[in-house]
Amino acid sequence: MSYFNASAFPFPMHSITIWQKGQILQDETFGMFQKKDPHRMFSITKVFTALAMGALISEGRISFDDPIIKYFPEYTPADPHPYLASMTLKDMLGMRTCYASTTYKINMKTNWVESFFITQPDHRPGIIFKYDTSSAHTMAALVKKVSGKGILDYLREVYLDAIGFSEKAHVLCDPFGSEIGGSGLVCTTEDLLKVARLLLALYNDTLDRDFPDICGCADSIYDSSFWKRYAAFIKDAMSYHTSNLHDGKTLDEKMGYGYQFWMVRDGGIMMYGMGGQYVLIYPKQELIFVTTADTQMMGGGTQYILDEIRSVALTLGVEADPVPVNLGATLPQQTAGAAPAANTALFGKWELQPNKSGFTSLEVNDHELVLTTDAHRFVFPYGLDAPAKTRDPKYRQTIYTQGFPQKDGSLYLYAQILDEYVGNMHFVLNVKDGKPTLYIRKIEETYFGEFNGFFEGV
Repeated sequence: MSYFNASAFPFPMHSITIWQKGQILQDETFGMFQKKDPHRMFSITKVFTALAMGALISEGRISFDDPIIKYFPEYTPADPHPYLASMTLKDMLGMRTCYASTTYKINMKTNWVESFFITQPDHRPGIIFKYDTSSAHTMAALVKKVSGKGILDYLREVYLDAIGFSEKAHVLCDPFGSEIGGSGLVCTTEDLLKVARLLLALYNDTLDRDFPDICGCADSIYDSSFWKRYAAFIKDAMSYHTSNLHDGKTLDEKMGYGYQFWMVRDGGIMMYGMGGQYVLIYPKQELIFVTTADTQMMGGGTQYILDEIRSVALTLGVEADPVPVNLGATLPQQTAGAAPAANTALFGKWELQPNKSGFTSLEVNDHELVLTTDAHRFVFPYGLDAPAKTRDPKYRQTIYTQGFPQKDGSLYLYAQILDEYVGNMHFVLNVKDGKPTLYIRKIEETYFGEFNGFFEGV
């Protein structure tokens, strides 16, 4: 029986595998792609890097709270920026680094790992989600430094060989010899299914039932106590930690982020690689989807795949979130049921560190956010149940803003520009150690250029 229908997709679909409770429901390839062919999995690599990090943490060889500069003194400046110095492995796993973008893409001729230490930080780490592939790249280098092996070779001795992960699978290297821990994985779709089944068993506490021979002998470092610690890490990694409403490109990239895993609608957990490489796990229904494709020719094409997966998932017992998803006047909440209450620690008035936009102060309360420059006072009134209307003092455009308190304690504001010019602005505010960090992303062709970037309160 065929559940997943890719016949109408306007891009090449390569494969679909659907597995539930020990049964393969659909295993199909399309076009020239064959089942045993290796496939570039792009950012699904990030999950494998996180899995290796979790194994090292479970062994006690590294710690969540370790600063990354501890492991790379050869690249760390003599007087490191305090944002870099305070960045921990936990910050990196959660995509909450001190950088606004992938550092090695700024200058591809610089050593990719070194770039993570010599690039000027944008903001304090550990506060706001911002997708950064150089974080996973650097963590892969850390795995090699601590274990002496690449991420796959290290994981092979922990469990990949035991579950039959293919011998020819590998991770590509950057021009300087480091594994591309953010996007270099090449393996088969069957490999991904095997790993997903193991993760599902760890998440659901069914390892003894589903993988009775994996725990090793009593004198192995990978004994039952290791697996208990590792299962705890996996559950943590596959859980919501931070809001990503402001940064996701598709609906299912806006539902929250764990440690290199994405949360998706209806209780799903996702591994995501550019171009339509997906692994979606629904723990409650013991349901797994694996896809490979090439959507690079079509912006937003991955939503076709995600929508089809969701359609099939709902027929296989997945329960739809009771909160309706509406990207018109409102945005989706990241949890079913009542929305989180606003975090009152976000309310106050602060001076801002000098910045290119010229904002000098930030003021926030339960109904408005105010940014001040030497020439203007931008007031964004917001409603929690419906957008509030204002007209900005500089560009004279009408703006409607709604606030969405998030489970990680942050406040997300969605501001729609609806006037002679049309666009939107995304505000994310969070507080750490009594100081605010504000991120603004502007999507509008002509005006509001200062509404971009990170802003730190003092």
